Amino acid sequence: MFQKIKPKRISDEIYFQIRDLILNGELKPGQKLPPERELAESMSVSRPSLREALNKLVAQGYLEQVQGGGTYVKSITATSIDNAIEEFVKRDDAIFDLMEVRKILETWAAYAAAERASEKEINNMFEFLEEMRIAKEHGQIGYISDTNFHFAISHATHNVLLVHVMNNIYQWIERVSYEIRSRMHNKPDSHELLFRHHTDIFNAIKSKDHNLAYGKMLVHMNYIEQELERIFNKGKQKESLEDS
Repeated sequence: MFQKIKPKRISDEIYFQIRDLILNGELKPGQKLPPERELAESMSVSRPSLREALNKLVAQGYLEQVQGGGTYVKSITATSIDNAIEEFVKRDDAIFDLMEVRKILETWAAYAAAERASEKEINNMFEFLEEMRIAKEHGQIGYISDTNFHFAISHATHNVLLVHVMNNIYQWIERVSYEIRSRMHNKPDSHELLFRHHTDIFNAIKSKDHNLAYGKMLVHMNYIEQELERIFNKGKQKESLEDS
């Protein structure tokens, strides 16, 4: 009836520690792990034991190793559905389905962030907003700062699964909409308008007004959705004229 208790191998201890850091959100999707030597020293373990644990985490989809580029945290929602999504995003109208899902998640994220965001998380949002302001003054949108601003809101919900899901959604949107987004942001007034949207969202979250944060994010999402529809339909009309 009783079984002998076996001491855990060092590599298993390492595996569970890193896995738990990913699952509780301390290690975030896309985050790069320290170099192997540094990580082994910080955990007081041998490099072979660490390497064994990392290989197991890679095999199970928690980490991704880039040749010559290090080891990164992988989204925990990606492994089982990535192949299906690869086919899905080939559809012409895939961007609109993705935007609907994004709208649902991001409006809730803004609502929750207004209730839960720490002072440090508010400061992180402000830093990305400032980067967007500087980009705007140079006639640019600041795609990376824009994306990081939205990720900062997701992190401020303290919902680990949401962070991983949003990471995937942004990757999928990027695959199908880079050209469309570039054309959308080429409008003369788009830089100022988009910056104002983000400023309104930030101010609502900072003031902890969750209903206002929800509403301001909804305004932003609706605008993006409308612009995508305008550009998509314009492209379709152009194709029809060329075919006729």
